[in-house]
Amino acid sequence: MCLLLFVVYFLIFQRTDAYNYLVISPVYGFSHMKFLANVANQLAEKGHRVTYFQPFVIEAYQNHKLLKNNSIEVINYWHDEEGRKHMPPSNDLHDAWYSGKYQSAISAVTEMPQFLYSAWEHMCRKIFQDTELHIMLKQKGFDVVIAETFDFCGLYLADYIESKSIISVFTGSRLLAITTPLGEPSWLHYFPAPSSDSFGPGASIFDRINDLYHKYVFGNGYTIVFDWQFNQIARLTGGKIRYWKKILRDVTFHFSNSNPYLDFSVPTIPKVIPIGGFDMDETVDTSLPKEFEEILNKRSMTVFVSFGSMVKSKFMPNHYKEAMTKMFAANSQNITFLWKYEDLKDQFLIDRLPENVILKDWFPQRALLADKRVKLFITHGGLGSTMELAYAAKPAIMIPLIAEQPDNGKMLQRHESVEVYSKYDIPDWQKLNYVLHKVLTNKSYQKSANRLAQVLKNQPIKPRDLLVKHAEMAAKFGKMPELTPNVQEMGIIEFYNLDIIALCLLIILIFMYIVWTYIRNSIRLKSKLD
Repeated sequence: MCLLLFVVYFLIFQRTDAYNYLVISPVYGFSHMKFLANVANQLAEKGHRVTYFQPFVIEAYQNHKLLKNNSIEVINYWHDEEGRKHMPPSNDLHDAWYSGKYQSAISAVTEMPQFLYSAWEHMCRKIFQDTELHIMLKQKGFDVVIAETFDFCGLYLADYIESKSIISVFTGSRLLAITTPLGEPSWLHYFPAPSSDSFGPGASIFDRINDLYHKYVFGNGYTIVFDWQFNQIARLTGGKIRYWKKILRDVTFHFSNSNPYLDFSVPTIPKVIPIGGFDMDETVDTSLPKEFEEILNKRSMTVFVSFGSMVKSKFMPNHYKEAMTKMFAANSQNITFLWKYEDLKDQFLIDRLPENVILKDWFPQRALLADKRVKLFITHGGLGSTMELAYAAKPAIMIPLIAEQPDNGKMLQRHESVEVYSKYDIPDWQKLNYVLHKVLTNKSYQKSANRLAQVLKNQPIKPRDLLVKHAEMAAKFGKMPELTPNVQEMGIIEFYNLDIIALCLLIILIFMYIVWTYIRNSIRLKSKLD
C-alpha cells in the first residue's frame, strides 16, 4: 500500500521530464546574486533539479535568504588560505558619491580591469586547481550550466567541464564587450552614451563622437578582464581552455536582463533572450507591516529614498547629508520621507534630522512602491530598482552613482516618468527640492508611469515564460549552432565589403582612364587635322 501511495505521489507531483541545471553565482555583487538566485528559483519551481554553486569571493551574505525553493542543492565554496590573504574588501564604494571614475570610460580601461581581476583572481585559481570539484560537477551530469558574463570564471568552468549546453547571463541590460562575440549587430546610434545629450537624428557631432568613444573605450574594459582571466586559466590548465569569445559564440542562449518594452530598441539576434522583469511576480504579497500604516497616513504624501546596497547612504559626504536634511525640512508639513540608511547612530545626521523623516536600514521596497500613498521614489537607478518602479507605476527622481545607472536613467527618462538628477547637484538642496515638487505636482509623470506599467503587465509573452521555455529548450536540444550568425566567421574585408568597394573604385578609375584617354586622343587627332 505504501509503495502504491509513493508511486501515485511521484506521478502527480514529480515531473518526469525534469532537467538538471547548474547555476554558478559568485558571492560578490548582491544584485548579481539576487538575479541568479531568482533564475534558480524559477527553474526549481517548475520541477527541475537545480544545483546552486556559490564561490564566496567575499565572505559576506553568508546567511542570505535569496533561494526560496528548498529543493535547490547549494554548494558553498570557500577561499583557501592563500585566497583569504588576498580577499577583496566588501563593496563599500565610499567615493562613488563624488567621484566620476565609476562612470568614466578612461577608468573603465585603466582602473576597473585591475580592480575586478584582483577581486576574482584567487577564487578562480582555486576553482581551476580543484580537480575534485571538476570530477564532482561532471558526475552530476548537468543538462545546462548557467553562468554570468560579469566574472567570466564561471563560463570558463562550464566550458572546461564540457557542459552539454551553456547559457550565458548578464544581470545588467547590456555589456558592450560581449555583443560582437555573440554575433549581435552594432548598437551604435541606437542608444546614447551616458554623457551624450541626444542620439539618433537629433544627435550633434559631439554626441556622436562621444558615443563612438564610449562604445570602443568603455566596452574594452571587460575585454581586458576576460583576457587576463583567460591567460590565468590557460596557465593553470596547460592551455586546455578555450578563448572567451569562442565560448560566447557557442552558448546555446544568452539571457539579457533587458526588456524590449522598457529598454532602448536595439538590433539583436534570436539567441539573445530578453528576460528583464522575469522576477516581477504580480502574485507576491505586497501588503505592508502594520507599523507602516500609521507612518503612511501621517501626511498627505510619502516619498521613499533608497540608494541601494552597493553605494551606502551612510558614506555620503556630510555636506550632502546636510543638504538632504534641509530639503526634508522644507517639506515637513505635507511629506513624510522614508530613507534607507545603514547607520542609525550617525550623530551628524541625527542632530540635523527633521521629524518628518523615518530612518531604517531596511524597508520592504516592493510593498512600498506598490502602495498608492507613496507618491515618489528617489533612487540610484540600479536595474533592480528600475524594474520595480516601472512595474509599480511609480514616478521617480533617479540619481545615478555608478556603472550602468546613468543608462537606466536615460532609459526611463524617454518614457517621461522620471527626472534624472546629477549626484554632483545633491548639495544644492533648493534645486533638488524644485525637481521634487515638479515631479509631485505635474500629473504627466504619473500618467506616463501608469502607461508604462500597463504595457509591461500586458506583454504578449511574459519574461518568466521566456526564461523557463528557453532554459528547457537548451536542456532538451543542447547547443544550437543554427542560431549562431555565420557573419562571425567573416573577416574585416568581407564584412565591410572592402574588396567590393575596392573593385568598384577600380572599375570607376578604369572607366575614367578610358574616357580621359579617348578625350585626349580625340583632341590630338583634331589638332592634327586642323
